[in-house]
Order: sequence, then structure tokens, then C-alpha cells
Amino acid sequence: MVTVALISVAVLALLVFVLFGALLEMYRDVRQLRDVAGILDRPLNVDISSVAGTKPSIYGLPQSLDSAPSAIVLFLSERCGTCRSLAAGFGRTLPAGLWVILEASDPHSAAGFLDSYGLRDISSDGRVIVDVARGIASRIGLDTTPVGFRVENGLLVSATTVPSSRYLTSILPEPIRLKQTMTVSKGG
Repeated sequence: MVTVALISVAVLALLVFVLFGALLEMYRDVRQLRDVAGILDRPLNVDISSVAGTKPSIYGLPQSLDSAPSAIVLFLSERCGTCRSLAAGFGRTLPAGLWVILEASDPHSAAGFLDSYGLRDISSDGRVIVDVARGIASRIGLDTTPVGFRVENGLLVSATTVPSSRYLTSILPEPIRLKQTMTVSKGG
């Protein structure tokens, strides 16, 4: 009786071991498929040493970024598949702290891109800018998209490629808020 119980436990343990091995192999296969499909988040740092520490408006970006405490300026191109995927993920409003620069070869193609992803409707606040003929991108020295430039205290500080919406969400500025406390009157 004890022998049968031990054999049953051993067989069950072996079965669990094999199942966990199969599950591990399945996760490896899924990762390989994601890698082949190019949907792994593998951002690359972009060397911006020539523009780091400068005001965004020098390059044709909006003057309001020169005083922004924290922002991401995302460069998209009308010809980039990943850029189209990112644009499709915006929804009805742009996240706070995000500015989008759309590189387009001409105003007609820019309008088509904006209309395709509903960006014309959410660009009324001036955070979606069309860069016809790559004027802004050329002044910065950018020749790759999608790239996100981090602005802190009104200065360009770093840049990274943006391979997915998930990664974009992770780099967006998220203000830390104080918890609600009792009201204290100022003054004496």
C-alpha cells in the first residue's frame, strides 16, 4: 500500500516536471516568434550629445517646450510601419506630456496620415505638429523614426527609439502627486 502511494507520487511528480518543461519551452517559442515578428520591445538609446542641454525651440519645436518641466517629443514618419502602429494607439486624446512631430513629404500625405489615425481631431492644442520636408528633424540631426526625445526643465536631455505603444507608455512623464492632507492656511 505504501509502495503504491510512493509510486503514484513519483509518477505525479514526473508528470508535473514534464508539464512545467513543456510550458517553459512554449514560452521560449513565443519569445522567438515575437523576436522574428519584430514585436519585442528593444529600445535603443540615441546619441544626442550635439543637441543635449539645448532648448527645443532652437530646432523649430514649440516655444512652450522651453519651459516644460517634463515632456516626450515623439517623431513619427508617414512611411514607417511602427509609427503607424503608435499613431493608431493614441485613441481620442494624446497622453499628457506627449508632443508628436509627424515627418511628411508633403502637406497632402500629412493630411492623409492625420485623418487616418484621427490625429487632426486631437491636434487642436498644438501638440501634433507636421514637419513637412523634415525641417525640424534635419535641424536636430534626426534620420530615424520613431524616436522620443525627453525634455526636462525646458532642455533636451536624452532620446530613445520607441518600438511599441507599451514602451511609449512606460517613458511618458508621470507626475508624482502628493496625497491629500488637511488644509493649512498660509500666512500668519
